[in-house]
Amino acid sequence: MKTSKRKTRRGLHAGCAMAGLVLGCNSSDATSSSQLSASPNGQLPSAGAAGATSTPGGAAGSNATAVGAANGEALPGSLAVQPSTQAGAAATDAGGMSSATPDAAANNDAGGVTPVPGILAATPPMGWNSWNTFGCNVSEQLIKSMADAMVARGMQAAGYQYVNIDDCWMNGRDGNGKLQWSANFPAGMPALANYIHSKGLKIGIYEVPANRTCASTYGGYTPGVGSLGHEADDARTFAEWGIDYLKYDLCQGQRSSFAVMRDALRATGRPILYSINPGNGQNDLCPPGSCALDLPNIANIWRIGFDIDTQWTSWLRLIDENANLYASAGPGHFNDPDMLEVGRGGTADEDRSHFSLWAIMAAPLLAGNDPRNMSAATQTILTNPEVIAVDQDALGIQGRVVATPAANLQVWSKPLSGTNTRAVVLFNRSAGAAAMTVQWAALGLPTGTAAVRDLWSHADLGSFTDSYTAPSVASHGVVMLKITSAAPAPAAP
Repeated sequence: MKTSKRKTRRGLHAGCAMAGLVLGCNSSDATSSSQLSASPNGQLPSAGAAGATSTPGGAAGSNATAVGAANGEALPGSLAVQPSTQAGAAATDAGGMSSATPDAAANNDAGGVTPVPGILAATPPMGWNSWNTFGCNVSEQLIKSMADAMVARGMQAAGYQYVNIDDCWMNGRDGNGKLQWSANFPAGMPALANYIHSKGLKIGIYEVPANRTCASTYGGYTPGVGSLGHEADDARTFAEWGIDYLKYDLCQGQRSSFAVMRDALRATGRPILYSINPGNGQNDLCPPGSCALDLPNIANIWRIGFDIDTQWTSWLRLIDENANLYASAGPGHFNDPDMLEVGRGGTADEDRSHFSLWAIMAAPLLAGNDPRNMSAATQTILTNPEVIAVDQDALGIQGRVVATPAANLQVWSKPLSGTNTRAVVLFNRSAGAAAMTVQWAALGLPTGTAAVRDLWSHADLGSFTDSYTAPSVASHGVVMLKITSAAPAPAAP
């Protein structure tokens, strides 16, 4: 859900913050949700937690968890990492959020994805969010149709898991202070969660650490009540409904309350991915390094900038704001430059650039379009398996700029699983086409030959010595590569 200025200017159809990906839809979901749907407030007769048991704990991983160092290779500058710290052995993620044990995760993963055992959001979340296209116009039928379309149009098969309902789903609280869903959800949230889970997907929901949601504060949606002071009750409600993901949007609320909701979610025992937006507009951001919050120990993903929109300049702003935050990302905790705007007004080259940069930055991939009527070109971009594989690489490293050969030309690199393997984006931000070269030395690869594959044309380009030159990168476009050195990794000392 968006904050302040743009909402006032563009109304309730402005863009919004992201959601995320979780371990597991519990085997108990069907039972608890069917019981809940009969109740007007969606409460079980007794407050049992749905899901795997939680284990208090600290960091389960960072971007030092499994990188080139584990393969015995050297990385340049601040890409250098320490050997793995057995991230997968922990039963909690970096934020101390509850997550399933390895066995429970295997049994409870409705989407069929097998992340690193024991880490919630071991790779960046993938899914869809309602706000960019539909704003406050959300309903049970709409959300069901989105889940259907995600399956029918190949998004689920490509790895998209979350169907996230943003603001405007609630209708205040009942006499006991329990959240109520609006009349637009006649069967109730538990029944909707059952439907989403039956598709092999997961369901996300929205709240704020304030008294009123963003749509209430800026758009007059009076039933939009926040969770401030109700954190424990609301977390239990979400768990009982079968919710898998919570987007928690500051929206003039209290930053100190992010940790309160974290603890409340953990106490439910259900693995619920925790996505937060700690910023209040462009002039009050809260990214890692300049925020009083210890973000990796509070949430699984966190917004790093103000809201995205459909303009190229908006995408560039968020790319630049996220470019130097790579040290904060890793399995279980990722920087979030906001939802995707692919298929919502950009050119084909710009949409490919948008998707490529989000992937190499290990960003959440949360579509904001209408998948029911997306074009074939948009579908091809959103479901490109080779680009998605870069985003979802198990190392969980956020890529960074390693060279700027000329003004508005950038070479981005991200270490991938495997020896001496890199994803590379040659990014042309300029107004004209340009030839661009990547040097192996900038990537921390050994001198000599390396195999180069184009991830958008799905073509092996051949073996090249010490560098590769793309003869023409389109204006606002990219060439995205996978480069694998032929040289063996150096022997461990």
